Amino acid sequence: MRHRGLVALIAALMVMTFLPGVASADHDEGPTKAWFAETGHVVNSGFLGHWRHNGALPILGYPMTEEFVDASTNLPTQYFERAVMTWHAENSGIWQVLLQRLGAELVEDRMNEKPFKPMTDESAECTLFSETNHRICNGFQNYWENNGGLWMFGYPLSEEFTENGLVVQYFERARFEWHPEYAGTASEVLLGRLGADAATANNVVQTGVAQPDDVPSYSPDLWSVPEPEPIEPEVWLPVGAPTYDAYWIDINLSGQYMTAYEYGTPILGTYISSGTWDYPTPTGYYSVYTMLRYDDMTSGLAVPPGEYYYVDDVPHVMYFAAGGYAIHGAYWHNMFGTPFSHGCISTPLWAAEWFYNWAPYGTTVYIHY
Repeated sequence: MRHRGLVALIAALMVMTFLPGVASADHDEGPTKAWFAETGHVVNSGFLGHWRHNGALPILGYPMTEEFVDASTNLPTQYFERAVMTWHAENSGIWQVLLQRLGAELVEDRMNEKPFKPMTDESAECTLFSETNHRICNGFQNYWENNGGLWMFGYPLSEEFTENGLVVQYFERARFEWHPEYAGTASEVLLGRLGADAATANNVVQTGVAQPDDVPSYSPDLWSVPEPEPIEPEVWLPVGAPTYDAYWIDINLSGQYMTAYEYGTPILGTYISSGTWDYPTPTGYYSVYTMLRYDDMTSGLAVPPGEYYYVDDVPHVMYFAAGGYAIHGAYWHNMFGTPFSHGCISTPLWAAEWFYNWAPYGTTVYIHY
């Protein structure tokens, strides 16, 4: 796959407790539910997985209600400080948990106000969305791109403007707020507490519950990546391996296998899908030069008929070679162990997330047969 340039989102989700056969995500181990002492609410399986893998406290905030079936939509629903999650059993995979369009609902009567009127001015420092004729610029653009993009927040519905003393911008599912008092920190841009406001406006029960005996109190330390099976260095260590590097990635095209190394010690491995014979993956020594949490990928239009592709929301992307070659997660196939890509290294979602979190910028990528 080749780099298109628009950052969007995708993330692995889990199945919710309303469905049979509940299981936690396949890339980490831990409880399927947790109780939050701060608000006294339990978050279960699918919603908990979405919450943990899509921003957790900084993006979504604490749960404000228990999980319940909303009588107006007949959907399993749970309110959080900054979002409302709904469960869609008719959808598959990542689309089973969706966020309500709280931003759109909040401003539907304000479209005649100046900040909400269509904007056609393009700027090199902004991204203009023809779908709504609004731009995202500066710090809000960086936040939007780095924290989920289109799928998480939706399209912009306004320009930046000052409201109640804050610079804000409305999106389909959120309100961005600029807090200069936190300049230079992760809290410089925060999301408005639209979920909490909606819970109050809709008279949803927010009373907390006592911690159930079989539900642990939430802590990030409750989950861990399973220990990999031992890999014998004398079996897996390839000729020419850069064992002088503190972090490096070995990609064996013959075995369709990728291994994380720290110096000469293998840490974790996974089967992959590399490029096919007509779109081969380049071999040699490279280094990770760009890391994007989400990205859209396309072949471009200059390809033979029938070979065009466009895949949005590709997760955990690490570019390592000119021409758009990257290591990334793949949600559209399960052909790992077999060449199946247009030159990139596609991996299971759990592996892409693990390698992305483990590898620093500049990590050496050694690709060979």
